[in-house]
Amino acid sequence: MSVPVQSRPQTATTTAAPPSSAAAKLTDAIDDFLGDVEKKFKSISDEILTKLDDMAERCDRLEQEMLMRDGDVGGGGIDTRSKSTLKSGESMGGDGDV
Repeated sequence: MSVPVQSRPQTATTTAAPPSSAAAKLTDAIDDFLGDVEKKFKSISDEILTKLDDMAERCDRLEQEMLMRDGDVGGGGIDTRSKSTLKSGESMGGDGDV
């Protein structure tokens, strides 16, 4: 007497997309994600650089205003030049050489 052969139940691997298609979809999803991250990073980076430029301009304006006010008061202002920019024999001003 022969026993009928039962067929195997279908598994998830037979109904899912082939491995190469799944890998391609994963690759596309990762590429999209990395592209979005790159765009956000560039946007934030540009925003930070813009703010730094604005701050530098404000500092320059503030320095110029301070120098103008010091010049108007009587010329006893602060010398903003560093020691390296002074000519030899020149002092920083004030009571003595620094």
